[in-house]
Amino acid sequence: MKKLLFILLSVLSIQTVGAQTLERVAPEQVGMDSRRLMYTDELIETAIANEEIPGAVLAVVKDGKMAYLKAYGNKRIYPNKEPMTTQTVFDMASCSKTISTAICTMILVERGKIRLSDAVSVYIPEFQNWVSEDGKEKKTIRVADLLTHTSGLPSYGPTAKLEEEYGSPNPEGLMKYISTCKRIYKPQTNWTYSCLNFITLQNIIEKVSGQTLREFARENLFDVLGMDYSDYLPTVRDKKGNWVNTSDAHWAKLVEGDWHDIIAPTEKQANGQVLLGQVHDPLARIMNGGISGNAGVFSRAEDLAILCAALQNGGEWNGRRILSPQGVKAMRTVPRGAVEEFGRTLGWDNYSAYASNQGALFGRNTYGHTGYTGTSVIIDPDNNTSVILLINAVHPVDGKGVVRLRSLVANTVAASICPAPRAYFPHYYKRFLQFMDEPAITSEDILMLGDSLTEGGGDWGKRFGKENVVNRGIVGDEVMGVYDRLHQILPGKPKKLFLLIGTNDVSHDLSTDSIVGLIDKTITRIQKESPKTKLYLQSLLPINESFGRYKKMTNKTYQIPEINARLEVLAKEKKIEFINLFPLFTEKGTNVLRKELTFDGLHLKEEGYQIWVDAIKKKMK
Repeated sequence: MKKLLFILLSVLSIQTVGAQTLERVAPEQVGMDSRRLMYTDELIETAIANEEIPGAVLAVVKDGKMAYLKAYGNKRIYPNKEPMTTQTVFDMASCSKTISTAICTMILVERGKIRLSDAVSVYIPEFQNWVSEDGKEKKTIRVADLLTHTSGLPSYGPTAKLEEEYGSPNPEGLMKYISTCKRIYKPQTNWTYSCLNFITLQNIIEKVSGQTLREFARENLFDVLGMDYSDYLPTVRDKKGNWVNTSDAHWAKLVEGDWHDIIAPTEKQANGQVLLGQVHDPLARIMNGGISGNAGVFSRAEDLAILCAALQNGGEWNGRRILSPQGVKAMRTVPRGAVEEFGRTLGWDNYSAYASNQGALFGRNTYGHTGYTGTSVIIDPDNNTSVILLINAVHPVDGKGVVRLRSLVANTVAASICPAPRAYFPHYYKRFLQFMDEPAITSEDILMLGDSLTEGGGDWGKRFGKENVVNRGIVGDEVMGVYDRLHQILPGKPKKLFLLIGTNDVSHDLSTDSIVGLIDKTITRIQKESPKTKLYLQSLLPINESFGRYKKMTNKTYQIPEINARLEVLAKEKKIEFINLFPLFTEKGTNVLRKELTFDGLHLKEEGYQIWVDAIKKKMK
């Protein structure tokens, strides 16, 4: 029996390695302001409206949790349109250098298989070092020089010429070219962002490990963290001249239908083909067949969020470690000495001229990288925050930059790291996240806004026979809780809004003056930010203390009609309609909630909700 139990637990353990995701939380739960984060929405949506990008996915990781995850626009706009989703897989382009090649290199460094100060020729004997023009001076090119882009290798290779000479794909021919091509300066005296550096690192990884880069990354990085939607996708050109994949993606068995369908396409080729699952970078695609140290990883926001969380946590996430804390720190730190002025770490960018995607507000230890297709990853260890911005900016045609947009998004995210003015209970944030994931409020929507009485009404649209009636109630909510989530509602300028709030404020022993004052503040904001919204202020409902369920409501029966009298006056002052529901629910001649309408003295049975619906249904037109 014990052996069977052990086997079952082992199977469950293996199964849980895959399909990992970070815990999603409301921004306020990790010290971020969701209202400020909405400025990122505006930036991205403006770029889409201006046809600068087709769409995007933004993920923000804070304290190891997913604080923001949102999709915008379309993943495809040619030859047809397909909406972007948070599950979309992107061609990560040069971000592959950091999220795979650099990390794989550091894994082998930690295992004693690679030494950063070793000459590249230790691993690739035919690799030539730098020699001066007159042949009198020589300097060794070392592994660390490849990682910091200070090797002296040129930025790229002549793809068309290499294909003509060696054929496609031909990784050996490409490495032969890199090994012997002209070095453009003495190592460590300058820096040139070079894809050739990381293709060389790929060859070192493969020689040392005896595996392809795809295999090594899968076994030692992606599988360890459960990054099931991250992979290199081998590709060749078929007889018709179209690029096709030669093996399935790792996630092929995890999705229904064609596994290509979740990928964001990139550029339309000269023959009319739109690349979809075939890496955009020419050297990676044409010469390396899709598996390349400089580009080739396809991934999605949730996988990258796990990786960022692990790096934020010293190389470990959810009990699974890819690097030691010392390895992570070394990888994100600019080496001292001759290369310090260039701002490149061991695989990442700290403060070089290419680091504008970090914006101007994150900490000085922030590191990150970008990809030509439009991808970007930045990690701020000081604020324990990562920003993942994924865009297929080269679809359907190349030529539109996202450099400025990346920087602006980084700034708005950094500026949202602010303590929340108030803290609420877990269910509040659970509902808050549900509202974030629902379709945005529009000018055609009618909102039921309030606390548990509203949430308990369930599908208000069904009750009224109108699909545009939306339930925005939260169990346990209070007036300021409603106020603090109006930014999820008011930008959509809803058609009508029915507000019933204040009962929980009564249980918190707030005075009548205080409760009415807070409701006044809330109404003022609604009228200011959405002046065309028809606002209805509903009275508080009666309670029945005889149930003895809610001790904090003891002796509160007579405060509620006092509040309602003041709310009616407030409604007149604000020139909005007051709906007095209170007398419809009381026992005759009292201020007490009728027993047959409640199961606990506060919340309503179905008969109570029917009374409420009958009272306001004419106003739903």
